[in-house]
Amino acid sequence: MNTLNTRNNRIFIAAVAVFLLFSLSANIYYYTNGRDILAQSTSKESSLVYANEFNNTEQTNVEKITVDTEAVSAEFNRKVEQIGNYLSKRNAPLAKYADVFVEAADYYDIDYRLAAAISVIESNGGKYTFRPYNAWGWGKSGFESWEDGIWTVSKGLAKYYDLGLTTPRLIASSYCPPSADAWASKVSYVMNMISYQ
Repeated sequence: MNTLNTRNNRIFIAAVAVFLLFSLSANIYYYTNGRDILAQSTSKESSLVYANEFNNTEQTNVEKITVDTEAVSAEFNRKVEQIGNYLSKRNAPLAKYADVFVEAADYYDIDYRLAAAISVIESNGGKYTFRPYNAWGWGKSGFESWEDGIWTVSKGLAKYYDLGLTTPRLIASSYCPPSADAWASKVSYVMNMISYQ
């Protein structure tokens, strides 16, 4: 019986490995050849490109695939600057933590402006907190530091995103039920203001 289970486990692992290798190679092929397909689709003669019109069997060297780290870094810095500028104009204590807002947002895949905007509405960016380092009215206790607060709240906001609640309007009824519409409008306004910094 033990031998049969071991054999079945090996077959399962082998099948998963083959599937993963196939998926990886399909994704690499798509992303490395997608530019050529898009270039063809912009010609004046024809705006349609069908899959069977593009057959390229050239092998892809995975080691040669690179990420444009300069572009990623520039985007990160732009977001940090926008949050920092907006919070600094308000003399908000959280202005110094703009990079933490962006890091946490990127990590949890939420809008980089959301946690900062909520902090402005709930505590004027950390000026008036009801518990230590709790600029968001989050829960009933404080945090150990501003960083701890930003990361904890961002993680909590990600749970709303997991439920499909990805805008202040959708989050408001759970986050701030007594004044959901007004809260959502204010948070959205601040998010827009951050974008224009």
